[in-house]
Amino acid sequence: MKPVYFRIPSVTTLILFLIFNTHLSFGQCSGGNPGGTTAFDTTIIFGSGIVSTDVKFPKFDPSTGMVTCVRLCITIRGIIDTVALENFTNAPQTGSYTYNRKDTVRGPGISTFLTSAPTNLNFGPFPLAATNGVFGSGPDFYSHGSDTVLTRTICLNISDSTTITQFYGANDSVTYNYAIDADAVGIVTGGSSLAFVLSSAQVNFHFEYCTCPPVVLPLNIHQFGVTRLTPDKAELKWTGFDDPYVDYYYEAQVSRDGYNFTTIGTLPKNISNSDLYRMQYRAVNGESGTYYFRIKQTYPSGYSRYSNIKQVELKNSDFPIFTIYPNPSNGIVGIKFDNIYTGHLNIQIYNSQGQTMVKKDIAASGLSYVQVATLESGVYWMRLTDVKNQATCVNQLLIK
Repeated sequence: MKPVYFRIPSVTTLILFLIFNTHLSFGQCSGGNPGGTTAFDTTIIFGSGIVSTDVKFPKFDPSTGMVTCVRLCITIRGIIDTVALENFTNAPQTGSYTYNRKDTVRGPGISTFLTSAPTNLNFGPFPLAATNGVFGSGPDFYSHGSDTVLTRTICLNISDSTTITQFYGANDSVTYNYAIDADAVGIVTGGSSLAFVLSSAQVNFHFEYCTCPPVVLPLNIHQFGVTRLTPDKAELKWTGFDDPYVDYYYEAQVSRDGYNFTTIGTLPKNISNSDLYRMQYRAVNGESGTYYFRIKQTYPSGYSRYSNIKQVELKNSDFPIFTIYPNPSNGIVGIKFDNIYTGHLNIQIYNSQGQTMVKKDIAASGLSYVQVATLESGVYWMRLTDVKNQATCVNQLLIK
């Protein structure tokens, strides 16, 4: 028995499909009001050999309402377009093949990949006569096509308010990756042979938002802004036209990438006093750069709405903010601290060939200037490392 191995071209696409589940009911909006839906539906045929296709759906515009759940499923109809087995020997043989396939969905709201993986779909045996010397025809040749070998549905319902934030955006889209990875092993008993399979897929996409109108769930956050008070500290400020008849609270959040947010503090609604809310945030752990902020308004039901995202540049004052002084220099290398810093620093100075010219530790105790070395003319780089937290800065130095 001679094994013949062949692989069906991978089909990588982005797909979603929703089938209504009778066990899932539309959630009620705040105050017992009924929710609505916004749905997108289409059907796409993926031909043989397609390696990548993008399917995108509009994100939900937060100004038009609130998303309470996202429903998505994938239903795939896998088709074998053509199977061919050819016997090249002078004796009758039999042929068969085993079909394997794996379908995977990736995208927002899916913590682990959604996978449907049928395996070991066996076909045959098929009788093959002795070769007739004519390729692709006769009793020594077997073929068939348009055989549906797979129908699978994978569904997901997302209701977590933090995850749902990924689906907001007035001018953006949400994308899911659906990958089909199919292969097969063909076997013809004895002698030489030819075997191949081509496959395709038909996919229906349905993507749905469960929604509440803005009149039901008002966003009481107005004039939200972020101001840098000091190099390492920002103040968040907003006004809330608070509703005395609906319960909710405010939650300030921060992010370093603009997508993944963590909570820095919460404030209850305050209708009896000023409608102005304030909260401060200080950069920590040696992290300097762009910080993103937003305000989250959460209801007792768990539904949440979000303000626009604001950003500000911050520097951590726990790390020395310094300049090399003078720079350019006639040979003397010194460090001028722009903030009051106390700690131990490791200093390394490299030349343009990457060779270490200076390596030393210094103890800083609130000094504004420290002389560290004398160098010959050239271009250098100084690396300053906080011994305690290993935070590092690099500056260029020019010696005339």
